[in-house]
Amino acid sequence: MPSVLSKAASRKASQSRNPGNPLHPVSPEELESWSDGGDSESTLNETLPDDLDEPWPYTFHKGQAVWVRTSGGNWHSGRVSSETTRKGNTRKKEGLFYPVKFDGNLRKYFAPQNGEIKPDTPHIRGLLKKGGWL
Repeated sequence: MPSVLSKAASRKASQSRNPGNPLHPVSPEELESWSDGGDSESTLNETLPDDLDEPWPYTFHKGQAVWVRTSGGNWHSGRVSSETTRKGNTRKKEGLFYPVKFDGNLRKYFAPQNGEIKPDTPHIRGLLKKGGWL
């Protein structure tokens, strides 16, 4: 299985990928309005992603088990940390970025609308297995 980028290399790759896209803190009120606006758990009952890289609107919670795709293209299990959820530009529009701790003590922000974070569910584990990641 491919190795994970070092913490410094991961940070540098992230900065070079989005140099003009700073992330901003989200207030509790904003977070609530995003959740009410369709970026919510109700999407689990709607169409599930057919591909791991597919954007999928979903609201994550502190401590939730997730799968994240690093800038190197590798998928790793992690947990949403207790740091501040942020907002910034995604592939198509402004969206939420969740702080995730993974692979020991690495931390990074991931956006569901970029297809780079998925909840740890049987469906997602099936896609990971199909893709050779499990």
